[in-house]
Amino acid sequence: MTKNSALIVMDMQNGIVNGIEQNEAVIKANQQAIAAARAHNVPVIFVRVAFTGDYLEVSENNKMFSQFKASGQPMSKSDSSTQIIDELQLQSTDPVVVKHRLSAFTGSNLEVLLRDMNIEHIVLSGVSTSGVVLSTAVEAADKDYKITLLKDAVTDNDQAKHQFLLEQILTRYAAIESTATWSNNL
Repeated sequence: MTKNSALIVMDMQNGIVNGIEQNEAVIKANQQAIAAARAHNVPVIFVRVAFTGDYLEVSENNKMFSQFKASGQPMSKSDSSTQIIDELQLQSTDPVVVKHRLSAFTGSNLEVLLRDMNIEHIVLSGVSTSGVVLSTAVEAADKDYKITLLKDAVTDNDQAKHQFLLEQILTRYAAIESTATWSNNL
Protein backbone atom coordinates (compact mmCIF):
# COMPACT_ATOMS: atom_id res chain seq x y z
CA MET A 1 0.00 0.00 0.00
CA THR A 2 2.91 2.38 0.52
CA LYS A 3 3.85 2.56 -3.15
CA ASN A 4 2.54 5.74 -4.71
CA SER A 5 0.83 6.83 -1.46
CA ALA A 6 1.09 10.03 0.55
CA LEU A 7 -0.33 11.11 3.88
CA ILE A 8 -1.95 14.55 3.63
CA VAL A 9 -2.33 16.26 7.02
CA MET A 10 -4.79 19.12 6.59
CA ASP A 11 -5.39 22.30 8.59
CA MET A 12 -3.68 20.99 11.73
CA GLN A 13 -2.66 24.55 12.46
CA ASN A 14 -2.77 26.59 15.66
CA GLY A 15 -5.78 28.76 14.86
CA ILE A 16 -7.95 25.80 13.86
CA VAL A 17 -6.89 22.93 16.11
CA ASN A 18 -7.00 25.12 19.21
CA GLY A 19 -10.66 25.85 18.43
CA ILE A 20 -11.61 22.17 18.31
CA GLU A 21 -13.15 20.79 21.48
CA GLN A 22 -11.35 17.74 22.88
CA ASN A 23 -8.57 18.06 20.30
CA GLU A 24 -6.13 15.75 22.14
CA ALA A 25 -7.44 12.57 20.48
CA VAL A 26 -7.19 13.92 16.94
CA ILE A 27 -3.69 15.28 17.63
CA LYS A 28 -2.58 11.89 18.96
CA ALA A 29 -4.05 10.04 15.96
CA ASN A 30 -2.29 12.44 13.57
CA GLN A 31 0.99 11.93 15.45
CA GLN A 32 0.57 8.15 15.07
CA ALA A 33 -0.26 8.43 11.36
CA ILE A 34 2.75 10.67 10.72
CA ALA A 35 5.07 8.32 12.62
CA ALA A 36 3.78 5.30 10.68
CA ALA A 37 4.11 7.10 7.35
CA ARG A 38 7.66 8.18 8.08
CA ALA A 39 8.61 4.67 9.28
CA HIS A 40 7.43 3.26 5.94
CA ASN A 41 8.80 6.04 3.71
CA VAL A 42 5.34 7.37 2.86
CA PRO A 43 5.61 11.10 2.11
CA VAL A 44 3.88 13.38 4.62
CA ILE A 45 2.42 16.55 3.12
CA PHE A 46 1.06 19.28 5.37
CA VAL A 47 -1.68 21.61 4.18
CA ARG A 48 -2.60 24.87 5.88
CA VAL A 49 -4.93 27.74 5.08
CA ALA A 50 -3.49 31.25 5.00
CA PHE A 51 -3.98 34.53 3.18
CA THR A 52 -2.14 37.75 2.48
CA GLY A 53 -2.37 40.20 5.36
CA ASP A 54 -5.28 41.98 3.65
CA TYR A 55 -7.13 38.80 2.62
CA LEU A 56 -6.73 39.66 -1.05
CA GLU A 57 -7.68 36.07 -1.98
CA VAL A 58 -11.10 36.31 -0.31
CA SER A 59 -14.16 37.36 -2.26
CA GLU A 60 -17.16 38.92 -0.56
CA ASN A 61 -19.11 36.05 -2.15
CA ASN A 62 -17.22 33.48 -0.06
CA LYS A 63 -19.51 33.08 2.95
CA MET A 64 -16.99 31.36 5.22
CA PHE A 65 -13.77 33.22 4.55
CA SER A 66 -15.39 36.64 4.16
CA GLN A 67 -16.44 36.29 7.82
CA PHE A 68 -12.78 35.82 8.79
CA LYS A 69 -11.87 38.83 6.67
CA ALA A 70 -14.57 40.98 8.30
CA SER A 71 -13.44 39.96 11.78
CA GLY A 72 -9.86 41.02 11.10
CA GLN A 73 -8.65 37.68 12.46
CA PRO A 74 -4.94 37.37 11.62
CA MET A 75 -4.47 34.61 9.04
CA SER A 76 -1.47 35.68 6.99
CA LYS A 77 1.17 33.14 6.00
CA SER A 78 3.40 34.31 8.83
CA ASP A 79 0.80 34.52 11.64
CA SER A 80 1.02 32.02 14.47
CA SER A 81 -2.58 30.94 13.81
CA THR A 82 -1.65 29.54 10.38
CA GLN A 83 1.40 27.55 11.51
CA ILE A 84 1.32 23.75 11.86
CA ILE A 85 0.93 22.77 15.53
CA ASP A 86 4.22 21.95 17.26
CA GLU A 87 2.94 18.55 18.43
CA LEU A 88 3.16 17.21 14.87
CA GLN A 89 6.89 17.95 14.63
CA LEU A 90 7.01 19.36 11.13
CA GLN A 91 10.35 18.49 9.54
CA SER A 92 12.27 20.78 7.23
CA THR A 93 11.90 18.26 4.39
CA ASP A 94 8.10 17.99 4.70
CA PRO A 95 6.23 19.79 1.93
CA VAL A 96 3.85 22.44 3.25
CA VAL A 97 1.05 23.46 0.91
CA VAL A 98 -0.74 26.77 1.48
CA LYS A 99 -4.35 26.89 0.31
CA HIS A 100 -6.90 29.69 0.10
CA ARG A 101 -10.16 27.73 0.10
CA LEU A 102 -11.70 24.72 1.87
CA SER A 103 -10.31 22.04 -0.45
CA ALA A 104 -6.60 21.31 -0.17
CA PHE A 105 -6.49 21.38 -3.98
CA THR A 106 -8.20 24.70 -4.71
CA GLY A 107 -5.79 27.58 -5.00
CA SER A 108 -2.73 25.52 -4.07
CA ASN A 109 0.06 23.55 -5.71
CA LEU A 110 -1.05 20.22 -4.13
CA GLU A 111 -2.05 18.52 -7.38
CA VAL A 112 1.21 19.46 -9.11
CA LEU A 113 3.15 18.16 -6.12
CA LEU A 114 1.24 14.86 -6.05
CA ARG A 115 1.58 14.34 -9.80
CA ASP A 116 5.31 15.09 -9.69
CA MET A 117 5.70 12.55 -6.85
CA ASN A 118 3.66 9.97 -8.82
CA ILE A 119 1.13 9.74 -5.99
CA GLU A 120 -2.04 7.82 -6.86
CA HIS A 121 -3.32 7.07 -3.35
CA ILE A 122 -3.87 9.80 -0.79
CA VAL A 123 -4.48 9.24 2.91
CA LEU A 124 -6.36 12.11 4.54
CA SER A 125 -6.27 13.41 8.09
CA GLY A 126 -7.02 16.74 9.75
CA VAL A 127 -9.74 19.16 10.76
CA SER A 128 -12.49 19.74 10.07
CA THR A 129 -14.60 16.91 8.65
CA SER A 130 -17.27 19.29 7.33
CA GLY A 131 -14.67 21.59 5.76
CA VAL A 132 -11.30 20.59 4.37
CA VAL A 133 -11.83 16.83 4.75
CA LEU A 134 -15.11 16.72 2.83
CA SER A 135 -14.03 19.24 0.19
CA THR A 136 -10.67 17.56 -0.42
CA ALA A 137 -12.13 14.04 -0.58
CA VAL A 138 -14.76 15.05 -3.14
CA GLU A 139 -12.25 16.91 -5.30
CA ALA A 140 -9.69 14.09 -5.03
CA ALA A 141 -12.33 11.59 -6.14
CA ASP A 142 -13.07 13.77 -9.17
CA LYS A 143 -9.34 13.75 -9.91
CA ASP A 144 -9.29 9.92 -9.76
CA TYR A 145 -7.13 9.49 -6.67
CA LYS A 146 -7.57 6.42 -4.51
CA ILE A 147 -8.50 7.81 -1.09
CA THR A 148 -8.22 6.52 2.47
CA LEU A 149 -9.65 8.58 5.29
CA LEU A 150 -8.29 8.06 8.81
CA LYS A 151 -11.49 8.25 10.87
CA ASP A 152 -9.80 8.87 14.22
CA ALA A 153 -7.41 11.44 12.73
CA VAL A 154 -10.25 13.72 11.58
CA THR A 155 -12.80 15.59 13.65
CA ASP A 156 -15.27 18.44 13.69
CA ASN A 157 -16.74 20.63 16.43
CA ASP A 158 -20.17 19.31 15.42
CA GLN A 159 -19.91 15.62 16.29
CA ALA A 160 -23.32 14.74 14.81
CA LYS A 161 -22.26 16.26 11.48
CA HIS A 162 -18.86 14.52 11.77
CA GLN A 163 -20.48 11.08 12.29
CA PHE A 164 -23.01 11.62 9.52
CA LEU A 165 -20.29 12.60 7.05
CA LEU A 166 -18.08 9.64 8.00
CA GLU A 167 -20.87 7.08 7.89
CA GLN A 168 -23.13 8.35 5.13
CA ILE A 169 -21.25 10.64 2.75
CA LEU A 170 -17.49 10.10 2.76
CA THR A 171 -17.83 6.34 2.25
CA ARG A 172 -18.84 7.20 -1.33
CA TYR A 173 -15.38 8.61 -1.99
CA ALA A 174 -12.93 6.95 0.37
CA ALA A 175 -12.04 3.85 2.32
CA ILE A 176 -12.62 4.73 5.97
CA GLU A 177 -10.05 3.21 8.34
CA SER A 178 -8.63 3.77 11.79
CA THR A 179 -5.07 5.00 12.06
CA ALA A 180 -4.08 1.69 13.67
CA THR A 181 -5.55 -0.39 10.82
CA TRP A 182 -3.93 1.76 8.18
CA SER A 183 -0.58 1.70 10.00
CA ASN A 184 -0.68 -2.08 10.42
CA ASN A 185 -1.27 -2.56 6.69
CA LEU A 186 1.74 -0.50 5.62
